[in-house]
Amino acid sequence: MANGYSDLANVGEGSAGNHPVRNVSWYDVVKWCNAKSQKEGLTPVYQVSGAVYKTGQSGPTMNSSASGYRLPLEKEWEWAARGGVSSQGYNYSGSNNLLDVAWYRDNSSGALVDLGSNGYDYPAIGCGTWPVGAKVPNELGTFDMSGNVSEWCWDTGNDASSQRHFRGPSWYNFEFEANLATRVPFGDASARISVTGFRLARSSGN
Repeated sequence: MANGYSDLANVGEGSAGNHPVRNVSWYDVVKWCNAKSQKEGLTPVYQVSGAVYKTGQSGPTMNSSASGYRLPLEKEWEWAARGGVSSQGYNYSGSNNLLDVAWYRDNSSGALVDLGSNGYDYPAIGCGTWPVGAKVPNELGTFDMSGNVSEWCWDTGNDASSQRHFRGPSWYNFEFEANLATRVPFGDASARISVTGFRLARSSGN
């Protein structure tokens, strides 16, 4: 990959060009944020030992004054999902009727594959996502924050640098998991999961 982002070659999947990206780790996403920032002439947000974070699986620091793209904090993600200053107090992002705003277990394919010895069923790769923006947006005009894919956030889990939070349900989740007050369990920052993607943020004033 150009400009030193060698880890990002062939990373991520999507069912089609208008579907959300999935199968990306937290490390993949923060490096991609830096790559996109540099491509657009913005200052990258994430650094390791004072250098732009481009490769590896280090816990980067965040330059809060940088103009580039980043992952939202959990509290920022929830503020946006609830409709920001225009919030109407809905249970889901844009409505109290989940069918209006989200792809989730009841209206999306929920095929499972048996992973065998670990005893867990898991969604088959490639199942379930739908085109972005096909449902009703929330009060900020933002789509799919109560379904389609869960989204990585910046925050750590239990103060461990290898654990990061993601927010929002995916197409695989049940309705009871879609309420905006629900916090999704944290995941390994190196995990590439078929139900998890991301949403970009930039600091105000940039």
